[in-house]
Amino acid sequence: MDMRRLRFAFFLALGCGWSAGGTAQNVPPPPNEIDLKLFDKAEVDRSKGCSLALWQANRDPENDRFAFIFTERFRGTAHQREAAQIKIGTSIIPLQRVSTGGKSEGYDLYPFQLYKMPDEQGYVVLDLKLEPEQGEAVEVSSGKLMVTMLGKLAFRASVKGGAGCSGPPLPGPSAAPVVTAPVPRGGPLGAPPNVAGGPLTAVTMAPGGAAGGTLSASSQTRPPVPAQAARAAVAGPEMFERYSVRQQQVPARFLQGINKRFGCTVPAQRNGITGFQMSEESAIWQIPCDRFGQNQTSVFALVYLPAPDQQYEILETPSPRGLNRKLDSGVLMSAQWDVRSRTVTSLYPASDRQDCGIFERHAVTREGKLALVEFREKTRCDGVAGRPDQWPLVFGRR
Repeated sequence: MDMRRLRFAFFLALGCGWSAGGTAQNVPPPPNEIDLKLFDKAEVDRSKGCSLALWQANRDPENDRFAFIFTERFRGTAHQREAAQIKIGTSIIPLQRVSTGGKSEGYDLYPFQLYKMPDEQGYVVLDLKLEPEQGEAVEVSSGKLMVTMLGKLAFRASVKGGAGCSGPPLPGPSAAPVVTAPVPRGGPLGAPPNVAGGPLTAVTMAPGGAAGGTLSASSQTRPPVPAQAARAAVAGPEMFERYSVRQQQVPARFLQGINKRFGCTVPAQRNGITGFQMSEESAIWQIPCDRFGQNQTSVFALVYLPAPDQQYEILETPSPRGLNRKLDSGVLMSAQWDVRSRTVTSLYPASDRQDCGIFERHAVTREGKLALVEFREKTRCDGVAGRPDQWPLVFGRR
């Protein structure tokens, strides 16, 4: 990790002097300022593959036409980077990442990242606060984007954002930058001239989805994700064995805590609890919760076997923003396990004919948590009861 370039960018910015902040202007910018612009929403396509995007903090990328300020697309399962992009004047400028610093939280993202412009005409520094990866997405809860060019006043913008996937990763890395236009020579950092003022402070990308943080279903049916492939990127426990939990092994206080949280009915729990042992002292317990016709809901807990009523953790089922989940976090319906791949599927039918609804697949992590690896939804109840694992893919990680 080459931190010298990262420090150089900061020192260069300090030497040039930070601008106090940009505002949208309709007049030509002074010649010694950087004319950094916000992308039009139509210029940012996050409907396929995986990417990082940042947008202006005081804007809503779902509702504002101009919000995005920085984009970067990934390819392949190793998240190889295409050229990142910012917009200066009317030109889209490709950026190459040259240094990183800090701890990665997923997608090869780091709190500190340094990018250079073509012919080293300028640098972009990202100083980001990354949240822990949840639901295969990394949120940028706050941060700064800094742009420096020799002979220009440097600029710093407050940003938010995130990285995630909308469908499977695009194949193979692409080395060619999208645009190779020369870097323009001036202008203030602000919103485009036809956007009402306000300081350009940040750009945020909603984790794991299209602009604005919503994950839209594909218009075409895609093949099912094999269980092994779906959890390939999730490190699971080495030991994972199914067993039946005897009634005398389940303390009353444990069930009381579960029922208080989820409102489970006692008759449903008479079907018995299923255990999945992860070590000599820990296991995941699947607890029946309620029954709706032929469908039964279950909740899950990671328990310390010597004292399950004193040491247990209810397992949540976190999902990226924008997913239209019908059940509370931690609840799965009609859960089916593939013990070999350590994955569990859930089917939430939206009609009695089961011709529409939501299909989910979660993988067990090494720590005993549930990580979402596949989410499919069929919104049209058309009477055709096809395979749920072939419904339109909304979110997936391979």
